[in-house]
Amino acid sequence: MSLSFAVKVVIFLALAFGSGLAGREYAWPVFSYFVEAREMTARDAHISKRSIVYRIPEKRALAFAFSQPVTKAKIIVNPAVSEEFRDQLAGFTYGLRLRWRDVEGNQLSQHDVYLQADSPDEVFASGAIFRFFRTRPELVAEQDHLMVESMTPAASLEIETFDVADGIIGIDVRMFQQFTYIGNQSLAAYRRLSESSRERLIQPSAFPDDLLTDQEKTELARNQWRSVGPVGLDGRDYTMLVLYEAVREDLIDQNAAGQEVAQ
Repeated sequence: MSLSFAVKVVIFLALAFGSGLAGREYAWPVFSYFVEAREMTARDAHISKRSIVYRIPEKRALAFAFSQPVTKAKIIVNPAVSEEFRDQLAGFTYGLRLRWRDVEGNQLSQHDVYLQADSPDEVFASGAIFRFFRTRPELVAEQDHLMVESMTPAASLEIETFDVADGIIGIDVRMFQQFTYIGNQSLAAYRRLSESSRERLIQPSAFPDDLLTDQEKTELARNQWRSVGPVGLDGRDYTMLVLYEAVREDLIDQNAAGQEVAQ
């Protein structure tokens, strides 16, 4: 038996009322995040970090030469998008073509990597940290990390972009190579580290520094990375930029208030 018209009306009104309550509860906070993202400037942020990044040229590769042949490299990638695409819900896709080369410049291998990044507004609304340029109009989308390997020790690594989505103005990267030590050099290097550097290294460990064995300290010292600069000249072969990382002031205030309540 089908429901009567009156019963259907009652059910519809109940569902509509419930949807209205949910919308008032959740939709407005989400909307306010996006409003804040549009009004946010460097003056409203607590800058926690700044890094030098290198923009990959269009239709040309950017090469990074290592201090000695390596089989592993770490890449941090930041796509920058124009203002009109800052709230694109679908995000952005782009490809990176990686070419490993030996000391003579011969290609050892090539790999294509496809990445997807959330829009700047999505990044702002979903977390406390966001990134920006102080003197440029573009906005920074979601950051990505790559750990890449070569079967043969390589002297350099080239990065080239392809299949870049509309809205992306440029793709900025940082390259890192792992520290290499021989014998007991790792342990000696660990002992020479500053207290803050040691704390950063032992964060994944369940034990404090004074309870770690020499072998554990040796392994931790090997898990260090140093930045690598690109080959060429700034302004000709690449563009060097300063990328700022900031913490949202509203969340800093919230965390401070929460700590006061807890105390």
